[in-house]
Amino acid sequence: MRSVTILGAGLVGSLLAIILRKRGYEVSIYERRPDMRSASISAGKSINLAMSHRGWNALALAGLKTEMEELAIPMYGRQLHQADSNLVFQPYSKNNEAIYSVSRGELNKKLMSLAEKEGVTIYFEQKCSKVDVQKNRAYFQLPDGSEKVLDADLLFGADGAFSALRHSYTQMDRVNCDHFYLEYGYKELNIPPGTKEKWLMEKNALHIWPRGNFMLIALPNTDGTFTCTLFMPFDGEVSFSKLNTKEEVTAFFVKYFKDAMALMPTYLEDFFQNPTSSLITTHINPWHFFF
Repeated sequence: MRSVTILGAGLVGSLLAIILRKRGYEVSIYERRPDMRSASISAGKSINLAMSHRGWNALALAGLKTEMEELAIPMYGRQLHQADSNLVFQPYSKNNEAIYSVSRGELNKKLMSLAEKEGVTIYFEQKCSKVDVQKNRAYFQLPDGSEKVLDADLLFGADGAFSALRHSYTQMDRVNCDHFYLEYGYKELNIPPGTKEKWLMEKNALHIWPRGNFMLIALPNTDGTFTCTLFMPFDGEVSFSKLNTKEEVTAFFVKYFKDAMALMPTYLEDFFQNPTSSLITTHINPWHFFF
């Protein structure tokens, strides 16, 4: 049986490792970040998952559906918070079907632990700098500044938007690759729990504050909090570039999200501490090579 090396221990890499391990492969994952289960990882760049049947089918394929259900909250529709403060609920179906809010970080931690339980080895703080695709040879930068070279058998890239593996084989002949940024960015905010860790809004809904070309969303977490994400243009009349002071941010929330603002005691701290992150789309063809 061949061995497998995966670059990236995120959701895709960890889940892929479990599936391949269950099929008998020896699997190792190399991850550039510290172990998020024990290290203090900077927050503020998470968009909660709204998981549908496709996500559950992937977890079921790995035999993990039952174990993961404890992390999920069903959302049976959209709760629209309109500019005039009225609420409108839009169910996702007539058959009480739902999508599920899942904390990306908590799901990732669970998947890594389950991967290790299945016999997968995860190496942390191993930053892949380049790959010799034809030789299946990966180069890693280690925390002490040294370099490690790994000759892989089967190599999978699950290392995100700026994948070292993908970048390396775009230098080869007859590979088409492009990426483009959306004009919109996002910023993570937070609604804390109420008394006894109860949700301050309807927990079984995906909350949306639509405001034309920008919006705020909020997805429930099992601890009673809501992870909120503000999507907005980087530039323009109403944009992140216009919100540089506490006074400007406060005036913005009072004008557009007053009801949400009342539930966010740390909205100013969150706004200035959490990064304004970009949204990127990548395309590549072909996406696999065999030599």
